[in-house]
Amino acid sequence: MSSRRNLLTYLATATLARAATESTGPALLLTSIAVLGNGASGSYLVASLTGAAAIGGPVVGAVLDRSRRPRLAFGGAMVGLAVGIIGIALFIGHAPLPAIMALAAVTGLAYPALTGAWTAQLPPLVTPAMLPRAYSADAGTYSVASIIGPPAAAALIAVSVKAPLWLPVILLLMALAMLRFVPLEPRARHAHHSLLSDLRHGAATIVRRLPLRRTILITTIAFAGQAAVFICTPLIAQQLTGSLAFTGVIFAALAAGGVIAAGLTLRFPVTRPDATIIVTTVISGIALAVIGLAHSAALVLIGAFVIGLTEAPQLTAMFLIRSRESPERVRGQVFTTASSLRMSAFAIGSAVFGSMLVFGTTTVIWAGVGLHVIGLALGLAAGPPIRRSSVRRRRQTTRAAAPDSTPAGPRTLAP
Repeated sequence: MSSRRNLLTYLATATLARAATESTGPALLLTSIAVLGNGASGSYLVASLTGAAAIGGPVVGAVLDRSRRPRLAFGGAMVGLAVGIIGIALFIGHAPLPAIMALAAVTGLAYPALTGAWTAQLPPLVTPAMLPRAYSADAGTYSVASIIGPPAAAALIAVSVKAPLWLPVILLLMALAMLRFVPLEPRARHAHHSLLSDLRHGAATIVRRLPLRRTILITTIAFAGQAAVFICTPLIAQQLTGSLAFTGVIFAALAAGGVIAAGLTLRFPVTRPDATIIVTTVISGIALAVIGLAHSAALVLIGAFVIGLTEAPQLTAMFLIRSRESPERVRGQVFTTASSLRMSAFAIGSAVFGSMLVFGTTTVIWAGVGLHVIGLALGLAAGPPIRRSSVRRRRQTTRAAAPDSTPAGPRTLAP
């Protein structure tokens, strides 16, 4: 199968699976508001769903690095997530909230497999020359997923209060059907390394590599700040229009910016990923501040659109830095760990901002802006952005030090 066809089947599966994950959070939030009568309960469910990724992510990545049947592993994650969402849909409003939160937490363990771990499958599917654009296309799947998932979930609330939760289930089943066409390869076994050893090595890589550590600090803390938009959007929609239906319009503006940025990133690939992380975080923080100051629907939509514009270049930059800075042995684990940290930060932000809603949406939005500032400050305090000359020297040193480390066939360890 050609690299181009490999990429197309990969992207189709990724888009469906990520549309499911993108729609699950809004579906939980909207259904909770409709069934339980408050947004705080929804934020706790979202926090439970994504919070489990902090513990599960590194282990999921390490296990997938060793999996001899990756298609079965990813299929199991899709089925597990679908079954968990079905359980939430059946029991919400009938079972105590803590029980639903526990179910959401177990369900969320599948999340890392469909985000960072799936991206780590990409390098063996394409030629090295195609990889930068392939990463850009993969980042674009999040934008496409966000324009499919959240607006559709918001629209389905008009059908019934639990209809939004059935959307991700359908999307996951479609992704499962596409999965059989993706030529996933088993990972290389490391006979002399235990699972625990790989986990320690992956954690050490994140701590010791300055560009990787700085990127994770900035993007993780800022992503927690972006939870403010997610938590406040339904309430802002009600305040501005008197209806939850406008929630979908705001999510659509956010997603539209992401899709446009994804197209531009494919046409003009990211060449300075470290600087891109900083610039996109600054722009995202400013756009969030615009939403905090807005008293009209137009300004809110503009702010959401600009936040969407920053997503594709930032994701592409993150993928490039993770791949560049990670040893091949633990690249899959680094991808899932970094992705899980972001999801966990978003979960914590969702829970905290949900509790802060008593102070009003403006206060919550400005708290999100503050987290963008804190993330940038801590990231820049860790060290200056890496220079391209340093990257070239590092690549040359790596190639010279390990001339025989690359197998003759396609790579079996993804970044």
